Amino acid sequence: MKAIFAEPLTQFLVLGLVLYFVLGSFAPDQLSVTNPLEIRVTDDKLREYLQFQRKSFEPAVAARLLGSMSREERQNLIDSYVRDEVLFREALSLGLNDNDEIIRRRLIQKMEYLAQGFYDDIPAIDESALKDYFSRNIDLYQIDAAITFTHVYVAALNQGGNQSARQRAAKLLSQLNKAAVTFEQAGQYGDRFLYNLNYVERTPDYVASHFGVAFQHELFLLDPAASWQGPIQSEHGFHLVLIRARSAARSPQLSEVAARVLADAQREQQNLQRAKAIDELTSKYFVLSPSLPR
Repeated sequence: MKAIFAEPLTQFLVLGLVLYFVLGSFAPDQLSVTNPLEIRVTDDKLREYLQFQRKSFEPAVAARLLGSMSREERQNLIDSYVRDEVLFREALSLGLNDNDEIIRRRLIQKMEYLAQGFYDDIPAIDESALKDYFSRNIDLYQIDAAITFTHVYVAALNQGGNQSARQRAAKLLSQLNKAAVTFEQAGQYGDRFLYNLNYVERTPDYVASHFGVAFQHELFLLDPAASWQGPIQSEHGFHLVLIRARSAARSPQLSEVAARVLADAQREQQNLQRAKAIDELTSKYFVLSPSLPR
């Protein structure tokens, strides 16, 4: 008998039984196993579920939304939560999460969301912090140059017809200015153009995408005027232009872009918080790699 109790395995089993009965007498609930077929629906779980559904991590908003739901809306939310939970548990029971890169990526994304934290956890951005962020990132808010113009298009009718088209355009320019053709009357003259007739507050890149870079450069050198100007050659032919307005690129005042700057500053705070949280998680691990220097 003594030999049996001298065995390490027997000692381990006896110790386990003693711990089970001792701990069970003090905290039986801690030893109970959750029923895998039981789904507990609480307000906390519904609030979290709402936030993931809406892809918006604002606990206060989710709480208000949940509290304002009708009985039918709340039941629909519960049904949706239960459905997703059932499918999730069944997928786990079938081992569908094993070696599945898609599921792995989704779990990583979820952890990144959790690491990023909810909006309530991010310090409020005061005016001083907002100004600091704006000054550090002012290049992101540059307002592009813009131009408002209309044009009359003269097509090069055949290969090598640029000279003829230029002459036609020069003759038409004289007619347009003599008749004092207005912005609104431009469509009555010239050939049909592939793109637009009027361009309102368009950037250099936008103009270049329709006419070519060379045309865009030449156009933005011209000043607004009451008379028609040109001809300017594009990738399509020649154009006579009537420029109503042109503005240079500039740096805006904070007041002009405050809402956008605030959103970007909050996003930066979230990203910093996420990076910090992930760094803290990573610090718990030992990384072994043959490629790492020893």
